[in-house]
Amino acid sequence: MTMNVQNESVTDVDTTSKIHIEEPKRYYVVMHNDDQTPIDFVVKVLIDLYHHEEQTANDLANKIHIDQKAIVGMYNLEIAEQKMEETHGTSRAHGYPLTVTLEQAD
Repeated sequence: MTMNVQNESVTDVDTTSKIHIEEPKRYYVVMHNDDQTPIDFVVKVLIDLYHHEEQTANDLANKIHIDQKAIVGMYNLEIAEQKMEETHGTSRAHGYPLTVTLEQAD
């Protein structure tokens, strides 16, 4: 009985090359002050949509009121856009003009 063994060809792989993968760009979600949205509603949005702790949400709401705007989160583009849509949708559903914009962080 004879066994037929085939030689497999082995290809050398260059393991010294480095692949550079860029991190996705990040965006700040910036919340803006207005004269109609109650601060309690802003705090609720910051807790519910941005998952801030109550004290942080209160601090951010006060900063928005004093400085006219504040960064409330930093996300990749798709999530930042989703946060913006959720914020606008929630605020409009309650009759408020609360606005957020995106600014590139990187």
